[in-house]
Amino acid sequence: MQPDQHANHFYVYIIGDQSQPQLNIGVSENLLQQISLQGAYDSQPKLVYYEHYDREEIARVRERHIKSSGPDEHLRLVESMNPNWLDLADTLS
Repeated sequence: MQPDQHANHFYVYIIGDQSQPQLNIGVSENLLQQISLQGAYDSQPKLVYYEHYDREEIARVRERHIKSSGPDEHLRLVESMNPNWLDLADTLS
């Protein structure tokens, strides 16, 4: 079954690295483009976590919820999906 070409795609993402204290949390319609943009600020941005939503409002609410939680929760969230902190950009098609 082919994906719906007209479906909306919104991603809540975390870009960062286990060795760096700063994680970038946001929402994007195009994760690969977002990673490229992040590369302007960070020489090796890694997509370490993402969630997919079909409605922007829901993605924005989730983004605010994640941002309002503390750094320990951010780490737990990443490690729940990606315990080895691999770059998940390769999993996107």
